[in-house]
Parts: sequence; structure tokens; C-alpha cells
Amino acid sequence: MIVIDPGHGGQDPGAVNSLGLQEKKITLKIAIKLKNLLKNSDLFYPVLTRNDDSYVSLKKRKNFVKNNHVSFLISIHVDSSKKKYVSGASIWIAANDRMHREINNFIKNKKENIYFPKNIQNVIQKKKYDFFLKKTILDLQFNNFQKMEINLSKYIFQQFKKIVKLDKIHPNYASLGILSAINTPSMLIETGFITNFSEEKKLRTNEYQNKIANAIYIALKNYFQDTFLSNLRDT
Repeated sequence: MIVIDPGHGGQDPGAVNSLGLQEKKITLKIAIKLKNLLKNSDLFYPVLTRNDDSYVSLKKRKNFVKNNHVSFLISIHVDSSKKKYVSGASIWIAANDRMHREINNFIKNKKENIYFPKNIQNVIQKKKYDFFLKKTILDLQFNNFQKMEINLSKYIFQQFKKIVKLDKIHPNYASLGILSAINTPSMLIETGFITNFSEEKKLRTNEYQNKIANAIYIALKNYFQDTFLSNLRDT
């Protein structure tokens, strides 16, 4: 299951440029195109956090991820800057300190229901296991998620460099709420700058939105196929 999260929506337009183009409209169009590509593949079951111009709170978006067996979350966004010359796509993943804080809070509070695979769930639920063992297991899981995120970002950058300017060829780290579910690997993709004249012209076109969606789709397909084959070889 791939959850595609089109940033913003409804009364939250996201970034808006001087021409009135709104981030929420671009992210939804790219997300729907990506969903349709994934839907036509036997590998994936895609789900959108919103499929129209509606407002979905961050809490609802996170709760869906927390309560389901999600293989990966992709949050689609468009960047902005006061400096109009700034351009380029980027990828963001959760900062270590944010995720360790989320893990600690989950273990201490014990109120929140989060989906975990059975082997992890058994340890989390049983009182006989102490805080440090539970934290160690969830930290190890987070380390595995982070490796997935970094490796997938390489596949996406490989596809992006064919169609879009890249400021960096490695992911950035940030304390972002949408990326903070402790049971799911995730990343946020900034597809370009709505405040840059040349990128804005591209981002508003159907052709360029198709290119962005197709690049992410090919990267996901190649990454999961390669990972599956690698796991087969290891067994």
C-alpha cells in the first residue's frame, strides 16, 4: 500500500504565487496522476489522503497511516521562496530527534493505538517488557525505515534529474508532522518552486505534472522490484 498525500487543500491553499496559482491544486493533480499510474501496476495499492479540494487535517492524515499497514507514504508539495530565482525539486525525510521523541512519547503514554506487525506488536503490548527493550525495537525499526527512505530517494533523484533541476542529490532532514508516524517509512517531495517564473510555468501544465508523477512511479517500481529481488537472493 502506497499512501499519496497531496499537500494542503480546502481552506488551506499552501503556497500561492503572485499570479494566484495555489499549491493545493498542483499537488492534487500530481497525486491523482501518480495514483492512476500505481493503480495500473500489480505491485501497488495506492490510496490518496484527499481526492478533491477538501481540507483534511494533519491529525486525520497521520491517523490513517498509523492505523493501517502502509508500505510507504509519499507527501507531494510545491515549494516557495521570497527569492524568486530559487528553484529545484527536493526530498525531505524525518529528522532523527523528531522520530526518537515520537517513539519515546508513544511508549510512555501507552494510550495511542498504532498498527505494527505482529512480532513488534507482541513486544509493545506486553507489560513484562520494559521501556528500554521497546525503545530499542522501535529505534531499530526506525533505522530500517530511514534506510528505505534514503535508498528510495536515490531512485527518485535518478528519475528527477532527467526532467527537473536538482539543488541536492540527497534528502534533507526536518521535523515535519506528516512524516512523524513511527510505524511507516515516509518522505515529502517538493516538486519545484511555485515562486520561480520558469518552474511555475512548467508546474501548471498537464505535461509537466505527468512527467513528475511518472518519475515518482518509475522510481517506486524500480525500488520495490529491486528490493524484492534482493530479498529473494538473500533467502
